Amino acid sequence: TTVLLCLALLQDPGAWKTKSLTIVVQHSGAHRAMGTVIVSLLQRILAVRPSGVQVSLIGFDRDFQQLEGQRYLRKPEVLQPRTTDGDALSEAAAGLVFNGPSPVYDAVMAALQSDKPEKILLFSNGIDNASQASFDDLMAAAGKANVPITSLYFASEPPAGGDTRLKRLSKVTGGRFIDVRLKDSWDQLLGALR
Repeated sequence: TTVLLCLALLQDPGAWKTKSLTIVVQHSGAHRAMGTVIVSLLQRILAVRPSGVQVSLIGFDRDFQQLEGQRYLRKPEVLQPRTTDGDALSEAAAGLVFNGPSPVYDAVMAALQSDKPEKILLFSNGIDNASQASFDDLMAAAGKANVPITSLYFASEPPAGGDTRLKRLSKVTGGRFIDVRLKDSWDQLLGALR
């Protein structure tokens, strides 16, 4: 499970091909119970990041509104602009608050429209309840952007199709779908970054 992933984080990462990386984190209430694991994984990725690799971190605004039914309005937010400053990145990751709804599609759209990263890492369960963009909008934008999206899947119960959406998104962009519960998930992640 995720414990195996955390133990595997101690391995040598090797060199990365990627020189600019945008990390999109779904830090909603749905991931509150996994918040410590997600922050730990982020910190370990940042710790093994080669010093010349620029990273930005995108999440969600703290404020949100409830709309009709189970829909919400919440905006994506750049939590840390692109930098090579490991301390700033680590501080941004440590400051994540896991609450509220999930505008995952809007956050990935913001990443695609930002400073054109070479690669996007998406930490998510694939379930969105607060974006203005639809999944079809995201798929169209991702297909045009030519930026590989590697999805790190943190399962929800029930999955509600989130895994299927993340698999499709990763496939259409030439990225990878990685289920963090698998024993070799860290190796898969490093393979995607090399």
